[in-house]
Amino acid sequence: MARATIGGLEIEYQIYGEGTPALFIHGGFGGPNSSLLPSPNAITRDIPHGFQLITFDRRCAGESDYTLDWFDLADIASDAYGLMQYLGFEQSIVVGSSMGGMVALQYIHLFSHSVTALGLMNTGADLMSRTNWGQRLAHQVNRHKNEGDENVFAEYRERLRNPTPTAMPQGTSSEARRQIEAGRNAYMNALTKTSDEDLCRYHAGMIRNASAFLGRDFTKTLANIAVPTLIIHGDADDVVPYEYSEQLAAGIDNSKFITIPNARHGILSYGEAREALSDWLLSLQTHR
Repeated sequence: MARATIGGLEIEYQIYGEGTPALFIHGGFGGPNSSLLPSPNAITRDIPHGFQLITFDRRCAGESDYTLDWFDLADIASDAYGLMQYLGFEQSIVVGSSMGGMVALQYIHLFSHSVTALGLMNTGADLMSRTNWGQRLAHQVNRHKNEGDENVFAEYRERLRNPTPTAMPQGTSSEARRQIEAGRNAYMNALTKTSDEDLCRYHAGMIRNASAFLGRDFTKTLANIAVPTLIIHGDADDVVPYEYSEQLAAGIDNSKFITIPNARHGILSYGEAREALSDWLLSLQTHR
């Protein structure tokens, strides 16, 4: 991977392939889960010929810099735009997954002149105000602002040091279970080598990321999006409700909505979703 200084922060990025630039914005809130055990984005598995995929770690995520300043969604989108300018790309396709979808929406609202097409993967116009996890994170943000990072960390330290294993969905194959367990073991090994100071910083960075999304709702401005837009969502998603993508499709005129049956969150881990995205990208190329 490579690094670029964008807005005073070191941003880690990687480029795959050659051709039409396509920027991918990952989901999640960063923090220890992303930085202690970085993993490649699933989108990198199926890049169609003729496209140049740019992936990067958002601030306070993965191997990019952490900042304890409070920032907003426009700052995250500006990091992405600054990276594309740094790389010399005046225009590109922009694809965002989950929370990265909200970053992509902010990106096109701020830098519409630079976006030729938009991909929105298992996301929505407002992921924080109506979800239980969004409301829980809002509470945590308030605690950090009012009580300080170190004080809240002291309360959560043991929980962060000994995370509860995520329940595996019914039907998970034995091979998938083996991979998940191996990943957990690797994460726990990395966690034991991480100081409390670093773990507190990672956790505080995750809270900064969550704060950036609070109060953001693009529902009323979706009609302003004029570029070709692909929306993909699984109808078994129990993290971001399926109807959120239905609302996106209803609000964006020039959109195509694809449902992946029985798919849960992390839609790009499904081959059918990556194939649909690849086919859409190729269709853009043929209509140029």
